[in-house]
Amino acid sequence: MTLSHPRVIPVRKGHVRPTGSWLYVWIDVNTGAVAYVGGTGFDPELRAHLHLASEDPQLGRVRASVPQYDDRDFDVLAFELPEGIDRRAAKRALIARLSAVDGEADDLRDVTDPIIQSLNTHRTTGR
Repeated sequence: MTLSHPRVIPVRKGHVRPTGSWLYVWIDVNTGAVAYVGGTGFDPELRAHLHLASEDPQLGRVRASVPQYDDRDFDVLAFELPEGIDRRAAKRALIARLSAVDGEADDLRDVTDPIIQSLNTHRTTGR
């Protein structure tokens, strides 16, 4: 984003309309383990914040499901999905790949392979 080209955030009839599609992976900094995989149409930083701050378990899923989340350090890697990719299907495929489960992951390897590669690089280099 540049100052001459603002990011437009559409708000229509009292609701923010998502303008992107993201998958994100919470990695435990100390162990390299994947703690959580999510998908969102909103800014991934906002979504990460809600995972920790919201007492509603549907919004604060990390808070509700990751043991000792508040005593651990995480890096959240966010990946913008190409237009036309179904976010839910991509999330299922990524989880299947991370779990070494065959099946529906095969259809979206062009999406999941670069994510898996980035995760592995981050685990070994911290970047």
